[in-house]
Amino acid sequence: MIKIGIMNKGDKVLTVTKEFVAVQRKNGEVDLVQIVSDEHGRRVDEENVIRIGYGNNTVMAKTDTGVSIVNF
Repeated sequence: MIKIGIMNKGDKVLTVTKEFVAVQRKNGEVDLVQIVSDEHGRRVDEENVIRIGYGNNTVMAKTDTGVSIVNF
């Protein structure tokens, strides 16, 4: 058995594939959490979570140095 502890109280899982888990957060936003298989087994890729949230059709990403980049 593999247990992936990525949920908080009030969250729900929308779908699970070999590559990712889609979790709807309590506030309605959805996180696409990537599952990576490597030489150590399976793990959650915490650095590349995609959050689908509320907004005006913008895409925001943070660089390794913490700079936010926003596309409209």
